[in-house]
Amino acid sequence: KTSGFVRSRKIEQRQSFIDKNFKSEINTEQPFMYYPLQAEPERELLIQAPYFVDQISLIKNIAKSIPVNYVLYVKEHPVMKKHAGWRELNFYKQLLDLPNVVLIHPSVDSHELIKQCEIVFTISGDAAFEAGFYHKPSIIFSDPDFVVLPNVFQIKNMEELPLIIKKALKIDFNSSDLVKFVNYLDQNSFDFDRVGYFTDL
Repeated sequence: KTSGFVRSRKIEQRQSFIDKNFKSEINTEQPFMYYPLQAEPERELLIQAPYFVDQISLIKNIAKSIPVNYVLYVKEHPVMKKHAGWRELNFYKQLLDLPNVVLIHPSVDSHELIKQCEIVFTISGDAAFEAGFYHKPSIIFSDPDFVVLPNVFQIKNMEELPLIIKKALKIDFNSSDLVKFVNYLDQNSFDFDRVGYFTDL
């Protein structure tokens, strides 16, 4: 009972901190780039991008690499409340200390953030793929199937990040490439009852 109370109290404190310190509105007057935090622990993060699992370090590198007239919006993943009762407060405080980083409340619509940002950054998340539907470039730190799209830039060496950002900002978007890729996925996919498959084993 005591441990349950302590956990509940800790979650309340974290929720209160998020509500007080995270922005719930998008400032349309300030150009921004977008990094959605990945849930942890996560298979995609640990297996596909083992060299970029330290998200604080990665965000610091991104924040240092973006042009001076931009800020970096970092949004917490809503599933973290269920997974771990949010993250440790020290994690959020380190990000709040970065001068050009703005923490975004998990209730804010991710699609609206993608729509209004200039570039989407993600380690291995779907936001990089979704960016294409809004004619936005994305920069990714893993090797997903959709990395073949011309609006998706893959980072293998952090030293190349500033140059890739400049390149991404100049891209001319061609929606036909995305349409071809989506059609390819549709033609080579099938329905699969994942839950039922493991239930029947």
